[in-house]
Amino acid sequence: MVETKFATKISRLTEKDRVKTFVKGLDERLEGGVPKNSVVLVAGKAGSMKSSFCFSIIYNQALTEGRRGVYISLEQNRQSLLEHMIGLGMDVTEMDNIIIVDLGKLRKVVHGSAGQSTKQIDWMETLRTQLRSYKETFGCSLVVIDSLPALYTLSNFENLRTELFHFFESLRDLKMTTFLVSEVTGASESEFGTYEVESFLSDGIIHLDMERDERNVNLFMGVVKMRKTHHERGYFPLLFDKDGFELVKT
Repeated sequence: MVETKFATKISRLTEKDRVKTFVKGLDERLEGGVPKNSVVLVAGKAGSMKSSFCFSIIYNQALTEGRRGVYISLEQNRQSLLEHMIGLGMDVTEMDNIIIVDLGKLRKVVHGSAGQSTKQIDWMETLRTQLRSYKETFGCSLVVIDSLPALYTLSNFENLRTELFHFFESLRDLKMTTFLVSEVTGASESEFGTYEVESFLSDGIIHLDMERDERNVNLFMGVVKMRKTHHERGYFPLLFDKDGFELVKT
């Protein structure tokens, strides 16, 4: 093989270049975790524990690695979210490295008034501005936006594909590892975003699925896509107990 001066050596990511999910059985399948600064869709039907899964990542990162994270809730208010997570064993009320912001608080922070019409606000720009502030002021390196469909409801698109492209690119430019909660409806189980284009724009897709047997609804997880990572594409049972999430190898 002839080597040229244009040849470039591409090295594989190390564990330091990845963010652990702290889900037993998942990080091993992701060569140590999600690549840093990725934008990852976490997709699933209602009730598939998407929000809990994302919250558990920033919770365990804060608890174990000391990383700062911000959770943006565009549907559930902060108190309700806190109570739910405490019930799952993730109490962050005494932790100073996790910021939880809901829609009402975000409107007050950015515009000084909760009475302003949501349709008058450029929410994508608002999120970009606030996330940049959280990173610069508090050193946040992880973010969850819950959820994309809620963000779309608040937004007025003039050019959908162009605006979504710039939104995803702006999230990458922030150099924060981002998890976007995305709803999957029964009619579009092979689509992981409201407009399909999200699947192409994201760096990764983690799909939480549900199957019902005679008495139970069982959870499964599959890594559909993860750039810079060799991973299995199968679906495996996902369990949750007092010790957190576990992906079971069958």
